[in-house]
Amino acid sequence: MKLKQRLAYLLLLLLLPLLGGCSEEDDVQEIFTGKTWKLTYIALEGQHQMFDFWNNDTNAAQRSKQLLEQGATFTIDFNGSETTDYVGGEFEARAVNRTITGIWAADGASRELRLDNIRTTGSDTDILARAFLIGLENAIRYSGDSQNLYIYYEDGQTIKCMAFHIQ
Repeated sequence: MKLKQRLAYLLLLLLLPLLGGCSEEDDVQEIFTGKTWKLTYIALEGQHQMFDFWNNDTNAAQRSKQLLEQGATFTIDFNGSETTDYVGGEFEARAVNRTITGIWAADGASRELRLDNIRTTGSDTDILARAFLIGLENAIRYSGDSQNLYIYYEDGQTIKCMAFHIQ
């Protein structure tokens, strides 16, 4: 019996360093870089269905959804490296006819996301494409992992979430 207790204590002592070594901080570089992210939907924070940017105009909504389904639209690529405080670098996004570039920085502990020095070329008339740009311009934080990325942004008095998956 004492041998079993000693083995149990020994096992517990061996596992303690593993438990203490866990970090609550995201691996930001793994989440953001090395892949192309494709928008799946934009929703109010806490919801998982497309926000009605079209005010029940089903034809406009259908056109936006067709554009969203195209492979080269509503994408974003992050390139960057890690510093002592954050991971960041340059990003390039594509709405429909508009290319959006800038610099980004994300903090793995606070999950704060900043997209700055945003420049655009081209223009979009599609409602979802304009919402995509607004989301990038007003990004405040992120969540996700190496397979899914959620970028939260302020839109007036609400927080919206852009959901992405790997393309």
